Amino acid sequence: MAINPILDLNSQPIASLVYLKTNIGGWFFDAFLRSTHTSRLNITQHPVQTGAALTDHAFLQPKELTMEIGMSDTASSLIPGQFTGGWSRSVQAFKVLQELQALRVPLQVHTRLGLYQNMLIEEISAPDDFTTLLGLRCTVTLREIIVAQVKTVKISTNPAVTDRANRGKQEPLQNQSVMVEMGLKKLLGG
Repeated sequence: MAINPILDLNSQPIASLVYLKTNIGGWFFDAFLRSTHTSRLNITQHPVQTGAALTDHAFLQPKELTMEIGMSDTASSLIPGQFTGGWSRSVQAFKVLQELQALRVPLQVHTRLGLYQNMLIEEISAPDDFTTLLGLRCTVTLREIIVAQVKTVKISTNPAVTDRANRGKQEPLQNQSVMVEMGLKKLLGG
């Protein structure tokens, strides 16, 4: 029986997991309990004299993704070496999320419903009580950042106006204060 190379986790573990498992910036958590995918279209409205609102434009708001994550201290990591070096896997996972948030580096987030590019962690919420003593249950809210596309335009070094251009009739400028002064002298008889 032939093994599908994409599903063979032993031969290509990281490449296969990226296509199969939900992750945040390459970090594979034990469980993604819930994901909320939000995409909004902002429709502009301009009221007119009759009281109705006209719509002349619409644009997409940045995408938002809210994920409820679960981590266990008793399980082993899906990727060897992830979430090690701390007091426990759950505490280390929380610290990793905080570091990703503090770095403010755009992340790639892969979910079952799609791949999200340029995501930043906006909020991390982790209640801590007796039920999470040996694990972590937290909610992570990510928001897409819109990256501007820069385009370089070549501008000519030649002047916009040439010597052959018709510039019209040139008249010398007169200083108005001198004219006013001359008018006052005439009025005063001088």
